[in-house]
Amino acid sequence: MYWSIRRVVSASALTVAGVASAQAQAGLSLETYVQAVLRSHPGARQGLALDAAAAAEAKTSRAWPDPTFNYSRDRARPTGAGGPELTESGVTVGQTIPWLGTRSANVRAGDHAAAALRAEALGTRWELEIDARTAFARALFAQAALANARAAEEDARGLRDLTARRADLGESREVDRIKAEVEWLRQQRTRRAAEREVEASEAILRALAVEALPSPLALAGELPSPRAPSDPTELQARLEQSNPRLAAARSDAARDAALASAARRSRIPDLDLAWFHNDELDKESSGFSVGIRVPLWNANRGEIARAEARAALATASAERTRIDLGSALERGRQALDVASAQAQLLESSILPAASRSLDLAGLSYREGETSLLDLLDAQRTFRETQREALEARLALALAIAEVQRQVGPDFFPGR
Repeated sequence: MYWSIRRVVSASALTVAGVASAQAQAGLSLETYVQAVLRSHPGARQGLALDAAAAAEAKTSRAWPDPTFNYSRDRARPTGAGGPELTESGVTVGQTIPWLGTRSANVRAGDHAAAALRAEALGTRWELEIDARTAFARALFAQAALANARAAEEDARGLRDLTARRADLGESREVDRIKAEVEWLRQQRTRRAAEREVEASEAILRALAVEALPSPLALAGELPSPRAPSDPTELQARLEQSNPRLAAARSDAARDAALASAARRSRIPDLDLAWFHNDELDKESSGFSVGIRVPLWNANRGEIARAEARAALATASAERTRIDLGSALERGRQALDVASAQAQLLESSILPAASRSLDLAGLSYREGETSLLDLLDAQRTFRETQREALEARLALALAIAEVQRQVGPDFFPGR
């Protein structure tokens, strides 16, 4: 019994990342889960609202000033004359015509503000998708760790049964029976902890999805496998082209530059046109009036200075954002390469060596050539190596997610 169980454990060790998917036929896939999150999570609606705000910003910047309408009506009588009071009335219709240079600068500012809002909306969707992918990876890890813990518990149970039979036949000491029993109880405790971890990861998946997920929840897929080292030049190019935080910072800087231009152009006043008609006691008159503000005392100097200062600050902030994001990307790239190398080393060298060591220890114990302590030590080493291999795959998934935060959730190293 022990050796048949032993072969099951070895097989699961050689397919670390596929444990969860082997148990979940036609389960919930990663892409299906991501689409559910993007469909139902409030963050998705927040992104749509930001897109609507962007469209409104661009539309508002192109709107003309509303016309003005004034109507007056009163009762009066001629000075020094008797007689009844008569009615006087007046109508004025006015329109402000913005200076074309100022208007074009304000339109550019509105377009850049809209671009910043669209970039923020894209960033919101990026973060939501990456959070969903991260939560799914943690759930896959929890399920694979549970499968590993169950196999380890079954392995310990087989060893306990084998040791008990040998103790009954006088081939093993009673203390060995007790040690095997304790080891089985320890593995039961580990399995229960793994079950709680699965429950917690599933609760996070359900909370992030908002909409109802199948119950019980089975997951399809596996944690990512080791990848080739990433190209820093390619990643930096993707960052420059697509990062929404950088795009928003640059759009903010361009908007403030356009507003500074609008402030300087506003030294040339807008034109106020009006048509009027007055019906008075002694006459009736109609005509046009033209009015401008003369830039004599103020000349908009204060607003120009403030706008130029804001533009300089926004430009510096955009450059700082570019540097900060580039540094974060480089740290993420290095972490990705390290995690991939560690996973490769564990699965190609360390895990097979631990499996062979356990095979030899088991054979030696069966032949009476080694002690139970040696076998238990080999089992623990093997199980810990399995766990480390799973953790390395999870670390790789999280490292990929951190790089995706900078260059986009559609980035997958090695493709």
